Parts: sequence; C-alpha cells; structure tokens
Amino acid sequence: MIKYILGFVIALAVILVGITIGANNDQLITFNYVIAQSELRLSTLVAILFGFGLILGWLITGIFYLKVKLQNIALNRRVKRQSQQITELTSPKAE
Repeated sequence: MIKYILGFVIALAVILVGITIGANNDQLITFNYVIAQSELRLSTLVAILFGFGLILGWLITGIFYLKVKLQNIALNRRVKRQSQQITELTSPKAE
C-alpha cells in the first residue's frame, strides 16, 4: 500500500513541476509537424509533450507489467503440475 502512495506522490510532484515550468513560458513558437506547422505558446507545447510522455510511459510500463504477470501465471501452473508429478512419483503405491 505504501508503494502505491509513494508512486502517486512522486507522479503528482512530477506533474506539478511540469506545470510550473510550463506556466512560466509564454513565448510563441512555431512547431513543425510532419505535414503541418502551428504556432503555440511554449507552456502549451510543454504541457502537451509532458502529458504525451507520461501516457506513453504508463502504456509501456503496463505492457511489460502484463507480460510479467502472464509469465508468472504460466510458471505457477508449471510448478503446480511438477509438484503433483513429484508427489505421485515419491508416494508409495498401493498394491
């Protein structure tokens, strides 16, 4: 439970720092996309890119977490099956 609270506090601190840094930059800049360009305030661009990076990071972390969880489930099944086989082989057979 503490690790979730700590993770939330760290994420909140990072978001607040990103907003604070972005709020102090009111300059207009030209941002070139692959097919277009637009003029944005630097604070808006920082907020958009920060949010995109945060979402992308959570997505990648979630994919790896899901992969590890599925691997763990498969390995637990394998251990259970092998434990049953060992129990069958080591238990005395009724004749």
